[in-house]
Amino acid sequence: MIKDYRTLLILALAGFVFFALSMKKATDQDFVKYQKAYYAELGAEFPGAEIKQVNVPTPAGAIIDRCQSCHVGVSNPEAVDFDLPLATHPPIVPGLAEDPHDFNEIGCVVCHDGNGRAVEMHDAHGEFHGWIKPMLTGPIAQASCVRCHAMESGNLAGAELYEKGRELFLEKACWGCHTIAGISSSSQAPELTDAGGKFKFDYLVESIVHPKANDENSKMPEFDWVDDEETVMALATFLKGQQKNRLRTENSAPIGYIKPKSDILRITEPSVAAGRAMFAGVPFEGTIAKGGCINCHAFRNDDGTLSGGHIGPELTWTLRNRGAEFVKDHIVNARVHTPDSIMPTFKDYNDAELDSLVKFLETFEYKLDSSADGQRLYDTYCISCHGPELKGDGVVSAMLDPLPRDLSKYQFVASYDERFKNSILNGVGGTAMPAWKNVLSEEEAETLVEFIKSKSLTEEQSFKRMEVELPMVGDPERLDYKGKGTVIVEANPAHGQEAFQKFCTSCHGKLANGKGPNAYDLVHPLPRNLINKEFISQAAVTDERLYESILLGVAGTPMPAHDHLSDQTILDIIAWIRMNTTEEAK
Repeated sequence: MIKDYRTLLILALAGFVFFALSMKKATDQDFVKYQKAYYAELGAEFPGAEIKQVNVPTPAGAIIDRCQSCHVGVSNPEAVDFDLPLATHPPIVPGLAEDPHDFNEIGCVVCHDGNGRAVEMHDAHGEFHGWIKPMLTGPIAQASCVRCHAMESGNLAGAELYEKGRELFLEKACWGCHTIAGISSSSQAPELTDAGGKFKFDYLVESIVHPKANDENSKMPEFDWVDDEETVMALATFLKGQQKNRLRTENSAPIGYIKPKSDILRITEPSVAAGRAMFAGVPFEGTIAKGGCINCHAFRNDDGTLSGGHIGPELTWTLRNRGAEFVKDHIVNARVHTPDSIMPTFKDYNDAELDSLVKFLETFEYKLDSSADGQRLYDTYCISCHGPELKGDGVVSAMLDPLPRDLSKYQFVASYDERFKNSILNGVGGTAMPAWKNVLSEEEAETLVEFIKSKSLTEEQSFKRMEVELPMVGDPERLDYKGKGTVIVEANPAHGQEAFQKFCTSCHGKLANGKGPNAYDLVHPLPRNLINKEFISQAAVTDERLYESILLGVAGTPMPAHDHLSDQTILDIIAWIRMNTTEEAK
């Protein structure tokens, strides 16, 4: 019996100790210390600790906000010189006699995110693992203005960083790849309409600065301007503000919103000045025409120096190489002529805007003098795609599909050097290789060919490609080992498709688009896209060339010889490839 009383006494004492410790902890929390310090600063008597809570009604339910339990003086002008977290909140809208934001109504979480239910700093600031909304501090909190204010267009006082980010989204041509509802409609990259709702601010910054950090297969380039912290922070703030769930309703009265003009101004008269502004991605005489070509493309000034980005091909000679109609088609939809191009689709331009860009490109007149040697010709016209060592790894090569030809392989150079001059002067259809015949003379093209050969071939290297002829109907079958008198008959595309699926898909893919399961494990160059109509239909790609490439392989590339296939099977495959790239097949 006595033992039972002792046990109960011990339990009671333990409970009392735990109760005392919990009370001590409750009265010793940070918010209690801050409240005591606040009243001491005011010279007023401490009325006792309390958890100050604001309930912010929203369409999805109330937001619980206890931030002012620590940030006691946010609404008190007398606390302007107090230390954080006791100080008055700086004016959100500078210059107003009275800031329209009432923290007793909206709290802090609405703007700053974090965990409003917590009263311990680490938890309240959302700094623990897995919390999707860490606190936004300083100017980046402007990303939250859109939750309450109508910021789809116009200007909002106090949200300058956000508005700068909106301008940069257009100037840096982000709109060309990414859709944001009401701003852009491209579909080449992930939609960003709810980017701020899905991703943390730091994740957005990282994705801008290092696009492959979270997706090694990302095609987003690393732009020259990512080293500019102000630019990146403004863009990330704008993207963080893209959230589908907002607090305002259709009937709410936004504060500080300037309604834009109902008439959207567009360029209506083509001009060089308008084209220059579009190329740079800046407004032109009040228009909202979007551009930003300079972020990806470079051009040469009159002295030959380069200006612009290094993501896409240099545009100094584009009008002379391609012609105005090709350029306009390429801007509107690059895949019309180059099916694998990653260039964004700028389908919203009107005729005047397209003509303005063409007029600006027409002002590029730089050209080397006729005495330039092979090295200088190559360094000026070829190096950005084909690279300094001719390996097809130039500064813009990573963004080209198909990749530029590797001209360093002596087997390829020894086998196909007769094609080089034609490819230089007339281009390679369906690829980024343009026709240079309006820029380079035949003599300059020949100088380039000799330069390539001099860099790729040595006296010790010897390679001679077999010569074969395209079999014709009635010719004997090459693999008629038993002498049965088998002869070639009319090619059958259906049989060709069956053979292609059996022998070719691991590299060229079931669709024949060059994207087979083994394609990206191969060395440069990657398998050819055989449904690229612009490539297959060019005069240089004859049936004889296709027959040679299948039978003998392509020297200096991963394409092996398929001499185990009968001539009839190869011709059937060629017939299927041809049929697959006709207008009817498209």
